[in-house]
Amino acid sequence: MKTSASKIIKLWLNKLKLNKSKNYLNKQTISIGITTIFILMILFYFLRPVYFDYQGNKKIFENKINTIFKLKMNIDGNISYKIFPTPRILVENVNLNFIKSNKKKININKLYILISPLNLNNFQKIYPKKILVKNQEIKIYPVDFKNYFNYLTLHKEKTLTFKNSNFFFIDAQGNKVVFSNVNYKEKLSERKHQIESTTTFAQNKINIKFLNRTGSEKYLKISIPSLKQSLDVTFDKESNLNFLSGELKLKFLETFLLLNFKGKEDFKISNSFLRNKFLNSKINGTISFKDNFYFDFNLGVNQIDLRKLLLYYPIFQTGGVSKKINGKLNITNKSTDSFFGSIKDSKMILIFENGDIKIQNFSAKIMNNTDIKSNISILQNNKKPIIQFSINFSTKDPVKFFRKFGLYDFNKSPTSFFVNGNIDINGKKINFREVIKNNNEKINNKEVLIMEKAFNSYVLDQGIVGLFDFFKIKKFAQEIY
Repeated sequence: MKTSASKIIKLWLNKLKLNKSKNYLNKQTISIGITTIFILMILFYFLRPVYFDYQGNKKIFENKINTIFKLKMNIDGNISYKIFPTPRILVENVNLNFIKSNKKKININKLYILISPLNLNNFQKIYPKKILVKNQEIKIYPVDFKNYFNYLTLHKEKTLTFKNSNFFFIDAQGNKVVFSNVNYKEKLSERKHQIESTTTFAQNKINIKFLNRTGSEKYLKISIPSLKQSLDVTFDKESNLNFLSGELKLKFLETFLLLNFKGKEDFKISNSFLRNKFLNSKINGTISFKDNFYFDFNLGVNQIDLRKLLLYYPIFQTGGVSKKINGKLNITNKSTDSFFGSIKDSKMILIFENGDIKIQNFSAKIMNNTDIKSNISILQNNKKPIIQFSINFSTKDPVKFFRKFGLYDFNKSPTSFFVNGNIDINGKKINFREVIKNNNEKINNKEVLIMEKAFNSYVLDQGIVGLFDFFKIKKFAQEIY
């Protein structure tokens, strides 16, 4: 009975295990098992780079970046692997140096190097696809701007991308200049290199596009939609980083500038022009970027409304222009109208120097055999702008000339005046240092003070704009005569 009972129990257990196996080994269970094993294999494959020795292979990794991205990278911080959202390597405390730059390095707290998911078996097979920098504060250096441009326009094997980052630099005056929310991406193919970028500067959005087709023309477009300003540059197909030629079109402050250029650091400008509703002129000359930005242009003015031009661009009221604008304009004009009448054969040299403006060797002929020669300087003077002036005026027919100002008691002899002094722009006051009539008759101090008081009262009462108001000047002339 015991033997019989033992056999029955064993048979029952064997039957029970077989039935359970049959219950579990159905199609659904097998599919889940295979899927789980497959997922575990994928996870193992993608998680394997976590265990690579990045710190020990840092130099190898830096050299690989240098070769693929044409970018010298020094890594001072940690290197780690991230699997989400795509396989990538996080690099911390990085110094970037563009290949041709031996100057300032760019420091970035962290960046991502996106890698190919196809070669994750060992460290040597890791292949970087893209450098991604996002949400960073990055200091750049004006001395290296040319190197940045050369690198960004270089047709590299792989791309560099910025997202939602801020770039800033310190200008010559110690001011922090910030370009916020910078987004930059490149698209590369065998025959095309395309760059698209956006940023915000002084609360204005700036759009930048660059297109380089191999063996064809290259295009650069920069626009500020809110200000209706744009820059379009078409580079000839022969252009390269060592020699550039092409056509530049600039729209700013209701002005259109066209420049045909060629050169490397010193550019020759020819068959060019500047147009707005006040001015129409031909341009030729040179622009230099060798050390600092500097221009030397010849302007043949076809048409100008000087009064409206100066009122629209109030350089007199503000006491100068940006210190970054430096150069010289040799200006000639055959004829233009003014409140004095027709101005003919005018010439001048207009110099922009560290924020100051100088008008040198101005000469012109106006109505009734009258000549004017002058030198004028508009100086910032430590943010207390002044105008320094000297004027030589001579007329062979004073009766006809001064009649225009309502003055009639003049003899027919030629008359001349020499005046020099300065104007306090903010204080709205003039100071005549010297007034000489007919080359030898010096006006005494008492009369000069009367002239200054009348000029301040009738011409400068509302600021420098009074210099361009004929009726104010006429009133002043009648007061002192």
